[in-house]
Amino acid sequence: MTTDWEPRLAALVATLTDGGHLHSSEWVTAFAATPRHVFTPEIIITTPDGYRVLSGDDSASRQEWLSAVYSDESLVTQDKPHAAGHLVPSGEPLRVPTSSSTMPSLMARMLEAFDIDDGMRILEIGTGTGYNAALLSHRLGDGDVVSIDIDPCLVDQAGHRLAQLGYTPTLRAGDGADGAAEHGPYDRIIATAAVPDIPIAWVQQLKPGGKILANLRGDLAGGTLCLLSRGHDDDEVIGPILPIGGNFMWLRPNVDDPHRPHELAPVTQRGTTSRTTTNLDPAEVPVDDAGFRFLLQLQLHAAQALWRGPAFDPVTRTEHDAVTVTAADGSRAEAFTGQENGRHRVSQTGPRRIWDTVETTHHLWRDLGQPAPDKFGVVANDSTQFAWFGNDDSWHRWPLPLI
Repeated sequence: MTTDWEPRLAALVATLTDGGHLHSSEWVTAFAATPRHVFTPEIIITTPDGYRVLSGDDSASRQEWLSAVYSDESLVTQDKPHAAGHLVPSGEPLRVPTSSSTMPSLMARMLEAFDIDDGMRILEIGTGTGYNAALLSHRLGDGDVVSIDIDPCLVDQAGHRLAQLGYTPTLRAGDGADGAAEHGPYDRIIATAAVPDIPIAWVQQLKPGGKILANLRGDLAGGTLCLLSRGHDDDEVIGPILPIGGNFMWLRPNVDDPHRPHELAPVTQRGTTSRTTTNLDPAEVPVDDAGFRFLLQLQLHAAQALWRGPAFDPVTRTEHDAVTVTAADGSRAEAFTGQENGRHRVSQTGPRRIWDTVETTHHLWRDLGQPAPDKFGVVANDSTQFAWFGNDDSWHRWPLPLI
């Protein structure tokens, strides 16, 4: 007998195939056989009035819940209050997502790009709801799937949900950066949590000829997925950043804290404000360009934010259009639009003069042909790790991590 979710699942699979996200018959079959609602019995949505929980057990919201579950959208399934105690307009504590179900089209593109074949052993970093582990278990058999998550509660819940579909992959709670050596080595390692560099444990637990797919992320540029391969005679991984945008939650070391350590570092303002000028028109800084943001992240260690908008102009004592860039150490720069004798005013505070790096990066970005993130790649071994432009022998390279 048809249930109220089966037509929605069929429609979702059609959306993924028609959109070019799913190609191979094996993955089409896996998605068609994996009901997403089993892994998302409750989801959290944000509204102007605060937060709402949609549940499949609530008859009043079931259809809204099903529509969300079988949409091509990421779904928040767990959150925690912001450590700083911020509030949303309704007066509720601001909450930080700590687990989600990834957008199905992104999952499909990642799995298709991963070149998985029968008999391979897979390590998944970030069990979350268990949905991706179910897809992997359908494709490979659950005996070859290992999944780890920092949160024991999530691991327990995922195990019960997977069992409903008849899957019993190896699940464990722990720090994903450590991998799961006792169940390896692995032909493939897939991370559905973001990292600022590649944990060396993953490289060590990868078989020769194996591959790692991970979201290499900084605070400026998050949607960069890299596909790294280990040669049969190598002890390192190397590979490109893919033309696939994907932005995951941070791989974090503490289950009770939704933030990574660098996000909570004290902001220190040191020294007198520096006032200089620049001949780079702030209006020409491509603050929304993914390639520029990624390159700036490489050039400006621990960069946190880059935006264009009103800022307090110390000369006019009013709000004025500016480009602002900040870093985790408290460095901040504001470059104001509007010329004075052919130059633009710049105000900088904190330990570093980071507008200088924005200027240098803008010149380099143009010299390199305004590259997108997929013109870069990564090398990682136990002694060095860096991002490169063009190829790994290129003159242009930058040390990792990004934060």
